[in-house]
Amino acid sequence: MIKKILPNLRFLVLWTLMTSISHMALSQEVGNKRCPDLYKRNNGNGQQVTEFASNISPVGIYFLSALSKSNQGNFTFGWAEPITYPPVVTKSWITTTDGDTYLDWAFGNNNSGSPFNPPGIPNGNEVKYTFYNSNLPTAGLITLELTDPIDGLPFCTCTYPLTSGSSTEVKLVSEENLRVSSGNDGGLESKSLGTAVVEQVFERFTSGKTAFEYKEKETLKNYRRAKVNGLDLSSLIPDEQVLGESFIGYLTSPQELLDITNAEEVVSVDFLNQGKNLATFFATKTSENVYEHSKYVCDRLKGSEILAIDSIQIGGFNLIRSLLKPVSGLNEYSISFSIGIPQSSNEMHLQSAWLLEDYTSEASFYNFQFWSADGKLLQLMIENVLSQVKNFGSLNQTVSKTTPGVFVSKTHRITNDPSKVSLKIWNRTPESSAKIQLTAKPNENSQSIVTSTMEVELIPMGTSTVEIDSKDYSEVSISLIDKSIKNDYLYQSDGIWANYVPEGGSIIQNQIINTENFEVLEGDYPILRNIEFSASGSEYATVYKTIKGGAVPEDLSEFKYLNFKASGQGKMTIRLVKKSVQNFDSHYYFTFDLSKEIKNYSIPLNNFHSNEFSENVRLDDLVILSFTSKNQGLIAMNLSEIRFSNRKENQTSSIQSIKAYPNPFQEKTNIQFESQFGGQMQLGVYNLETGNLVESHLIETKAGQNQKLLEFDGAMKKGLYILKISSNLEIHTTKLLVQ
Repeated sequence: MIKKILPNLRFLVLWTLMTSISHMALSQEVGNKRCPDLYKRNNGNGQQVTEFASNISPVGIYFLSALSKSNQGNFTFGWAEPITYPPVVTKSWITTTDGDTYLDWAFGNNNSGSPFNPPGIPNGNEVKYTFYNSNLPTAGLITLELTDPIDGLPFCTCTYPLTSGSSTEVKLVSEENLRVSSGNDGGLESKSLGTAVVEQVFERFTSGKTAFEYKEKETLKNYRRAKVNGLDLSSLIPDEQVLGESFIGYLTSPQELLDITNAEEVVSVDFLNQGKNLATFFATKTSENVYEHSKYVCDRLKGSEILAIDSIQIGGFNLIRSLLKPVSGLNEYSISFSIGIPQSSNEMHLQSAWLLEDYTSEASFYNFQFWSADGKLLQLMIENVLSQVKNFGSLNQTVSKTTPGVFVSKTHRITNDPSKVSLKIWNRTPESSAKIQLTAKPNENSQSIVTSTMEVELIPMGTSTVEIDSKDYSEVSISLIDKSIKNDYLYQSDGIWANYVPEGGSIIQNQIINTENFEVLEGDYPILRNIEFSASGSEYATVYKTIKGGAVPEDLSEFKYLNFKASGQGKMTIRLVKKSVQNFDSHYYFTFDLSKEIKNYSIPLNNFHSNEFSENVRLDDLVILSFTSKNQGLIAMNLSEIRFSNRKENQTSSIQSIKAYPNPFQEKTNIQFESQFGGQMQLGVYNLETGNLVESHLIETKAGQNQKLLEFDGAMKKGLYILKISSNLEIHTTKLLVQ
């Protein structure tokens, strides 16, 4: 019996080996590494896929893991042109109609979510994929990770609307821009930098440098020509050719980081293909400790969401890879690590950890951050850098931390109440609770901190949403602790108050004040904390505040009024600094005179004007709210209870006089008055004896002196009248005598 079995077993092994070798010879990488333009969905009773595309090896992991029963439906994807070697789906995320995103399924875990089988044999530009286990929702969004089955590396993530019905054709959800973020914007706000980042952002707006122009940047090719070889950051930049012949690298290094972080050198390169940034390299050199700002932390402050964290091995080293979904642009696969160099040694130590505190001290560090929408490009960059590092000595890994079991996937200030911070926690453990430790800096002037600890309930192997009351504090550090072990750390900052005084001027007072028993009025968007500011020695001074942490734009287009209390000296100009407006002089503004007595103001946003744009302001991307006071002597401004609102509030408004000449008059007279606010105003003439309105019309005014000619053409009877010019901001009156 054994003699009969052995030849058969040899034949089976030989056949499998020959099939594998034959298939490997025919196998090719995915032919089209772009998202399918559309899909058609059969929402049930999907046709079972029995034959897979030719690039799915019969001895490969995707073929061997394929499911063959309990099929629920299928997706038929369509590309713009025919495809022979399609990708596999390795992850799927669901975004509910409430905007909540969760990881529905990941390859290797077929017990949850809806696993996708490998692709069937292509039919022109269409390929059918069958999903299994549980049916997918019929509303919301689905995001799919597409991977090349040959190298197992993801190359893009694609999002589509979920629908019901048979063979409903749905198009790809387009990205705002088909690129990843620039290295010029990287590496900040993982911890408090005071006003440094806000001042950097304000300087970019005032100088008109918010629009990033690659044509103004040095190419990597020219940069390398000017550098000498040696172990420095410039010698460790990935080579363009390893990414592909069509890639061009541009130097985007944010040199200002050298003044405000522990970086001693910084180099960043954006790798463009057909004008779009598809891969970014960011590196710093530090002493004793690693670079103190983590991409994982600062990107979450700026609104990014972590869709996945996994471990990956590149060049024999264990690294942590995350997938970040930014507010705009392509999803980014990101890997960070540091290489430490001991004093007087050629031995180098690679360290990889999620938390910065898990890195061990070395004499010096080269700190690397890589990100790309294409996992293959990410790996090529890292492999190239590691090979260059090895040219300067031996490289061994000394710190290799695993991915966190519990982490915050997304954090944000709640839109209708920015004093509250929302945390979305992903729990990949069986634990049902964790602790959150808060360390808060109440305001920009605070020398002390406030600490607290709270226990939160978690869903085992699921996602939970936790709300934290951060009051009107300016900065909050959040540690997520599981079983007394810190798993994750993030940083939340409200928009920060800062100031600008021209050269020669000096600040007398800059006091930022928290509000006791802080509460948010329903329907308002508060600008947190009050400010008392004074300066001398210059003609003007400006105080300003970013609306959100990280200078992220906020959509406040639903509001109609800017309400606040103010007092001071000089003429005040308020500017609404929008991300979409490039020229600083074109931002919408409103000017009025400050009073020494505190007054309530309720300014309609339609009263703000632009030197460039004629339409009313739309606050869909407000970044900074600035207040500039101009005066020949002392500059003083006290601002409190600032908020955007849909409610017009009662104002403290004194009645101002109007000059009329000649007065008495018969048919016409000149009137002169000074408006604090300008804009459209109502002119009314009232009979003094009866109180009746005898003439009324709208007039256009400007902030400052106004002069108008009143003509009555003999229609007015002789007698005394009251002239009233008013708006919802101010009132002007005088008596008129018609002869």
